[in-house]
Amino acid sequence: MTTEQHINSLVEESKQDFGASEALAAAGYYAHSLFFAHLVLEKLCKALWVNHRKSKDYPYIHNLIKLLKETNVVLTNEQVQFYSDMNLFQAKGRYPESLEVIEKTITGEVYKKYNDQLKKEMSWLIEQLQ
Repeated sequence: MTTEQHINSLVEESKQDFGASEALAAAGYYAHSLFFAHLVLEKLCKALWVNHRKSKDYPYIHNLIKLLKETNVVLTNEQVQFYSDMNLFQAKGRYPESLEVIEKTITGEVYKKYNDQLKKEMSWLIEQLQ
């Protein structure tokens, strides 16, 4: 697989994860949805990392900010906050007891705020790949 094919594969996987995220939210599983939203961002960040580094061997980490710092993109303060928040959903989403706590605290309104920003960041990350 070429570097370009690898990038395209990660972008396509992120789109599938976005569909799963949307389906989970539609069913009222907001914390689960945000866990998948993190996967969306993680795959796009890794695609950007691969594009910047010209290497298919991206680091096997989940920290979005760390991945982005290893590329040539500059984040705004708003983006740093958003990616930091999304990192929390990744970590907590892996453990049922934490997921239950999140599920009780993430309202539809809070979810919508994150999902709106997710859509913007998805577009922005894909733009950075051009």
